[in-house]
Amino acid sequence: MYRVMLVDDEKGIRDSIKAKINWEDAGFQIAYEASGGGEALDLLEKGPLPHLLLSDIRMPKMNGIELISLCKERYPGLRTAVLSGYSDFEYLKAAIQLGVKDYLLKPVARGELTEMLGRIAEDIRSEQERLRASEQERHQKNEQLLMLQEHYLLQLVKDEWYSLSAVKERLQQLQLAPLAADGFKARFAAVEMRVPPDRLGVSRERRDLMNLAFQMLCRETASRREGIYPFPEIAHSSMMYFLIMMEDGKPENSAKKFVAELKRNISEYLNVDSVAGIGEKAEGWDALKNGYASCMLAWSRSTVHEHKESGQTGLLELTNAFTPEMERRLVQAIENLDMPAFRRQLQTVFSTERDTPVFAFTFLALRMLLLFSSVAKKFELGDSSLQKHLWNCQMTISDYQSRAGIMGQIDELAGLVMEEVKKTRFSSGQHIVEAVRQYVEENFCYELNLSSLADMFHLNETYLSGLFKQHVGVTFSDYVTGLRIAKAQQLLKENELKLTDIAMLVGYSSSSYFSTVFKKACGKSPKEYREDYLLNMR
Repeated sequence: MYRVMLVDDEKGIRDSIKAKINWEDAGFQIAYEASGGGEALDLLEKGPLPHLLLSDIRMPKMNGIELISLCKERYPGLRTAVLSGYSDFEYLKAAIQLGVKDYLLKPVARGELTEMLGRIAEDIRSEQERLRASEQERHQKNEQLLMLQEHYLLQLVKDEWYSLSAVKERLQQLQLAPLAADGFKARFAAVEMRVPPDRLGVSRERRDLMNLAFQMLCRETASRREGIYPFPEIAHSSMMYFLIMMEDGKPENSAKKFVAELKRNISEYLNVDSVAGIGEKAEGWDALKNGYASCMLAWSRSTVHEHKESGQTGLLELTNAFTPEMERRLVQAIENLDMPAFRRQLQTVFSTERDTPVFAFTFLALRMLLLFSSVAKKFELGDSSLQKHLWNCQMTISDYQSRAGIMGQIDELAGLVMEEVKKTRFSSGQHIVEAVRQYVEENFCYELNLSSLADMFHLNETYLSGLFKQHVGVTFSDYVTGLRIAKAQQLLKENELKLTDIAMLVGYSSSSYFSTVFKKACGKSPKEYREDYLLNMR
């Protein structure tokens, strides 16, 4: 039922119009009446807004033109219509100039009123449908964007970076511009939901639903505050991470307040306990992974009754010591299967010249486990058992009470990762190509080129190009294009997103270039492809 506000300074005319037709049968109800423009504006301000304002054009103090003009300014979505006499031509012309499409001449005829309301009802329905479609498109785009944001944040803290310039460009594309700045400041938080073993019985479905509810609550709580970016732990669905921007002028304890609020929400709405940890402040790109590892350290030392910050004397010094250059040397030693070089670098990290407390050893061990996981993910094919083992080690690393125990665990894990690298690099060419192909399939929506991938996998670019074509059957460039086109086709069939959004999601910064590539591959433009698909679905 559409609401109507009827405005006329003569009560008799208002009563006559109300009695002309059965308003409910026409789909309307007279929700408000006003005897002048001022009274009408007061009612509009109190709300809720009507769908249609039907006003006399000639009224004392404030005429219909002045009322409609103010309504257009304050309530641009409000539909308006006017009542006029035969001598009101100049007023009527002014109303039309204000965008008024509908008018009735006095005395109002029943048929004309019914016809006008039918036309307005259809316009309102069409506009509501357009707004629903627009909102659905906005929601769909937002869901896709949030999913990509979360996946990319997890990649940034866990995986090897393709290149810093490519990272910054992708952050801009994913509307994470604050993170693309060189001097950004942030802290990480980790929050884990703890469900008692007997709470959900043995039903896997019920556990999945509980984890989903936990993740949704985490996202909703984060969405109420600016500068907080949640992302899930793929290997452990009852854990969520948060990147919390530390802006100038923002309280230092903002991360602590957010985590406290989230823990209260988890207890209140899910009726379970949770464990949380907050990491050290990370300033700039060099400290990003260290900040993440420090939140994992804090989480590992927390209990359900409190959440800890990793702030321990000397930890900041250690985070600064574990530089990207040090990480690069360690990765290079592992991927070159050079255990002596790896152990030399390890001695630099775990220096015996300083009295490093066990908690600091634990932090450095977590950084090493992140490094191992990144290498294992790159070279482990068709089997994620090593990655799962590394994750389990992350979960239990704080159980070690001695430096010797931690060092022994790291040395053992390094050997396991090197074995995985060896199997892929020094078996058939097909294995290394499969590793490259696997990496491309996970990252095709980012900027990719063969030269950087060759460096990443320790291969000659020309050799990799020929090897890829030999085992995959198409060139590297054609393979990447094929992945992007296939994803674009899927998104076009869903008929929810604009072409510019689809272009960005599949890895093209220019929508016109995307259209050119798509037409070359499919024989029709993205717009034509979508229209043909929808036509065939009828």
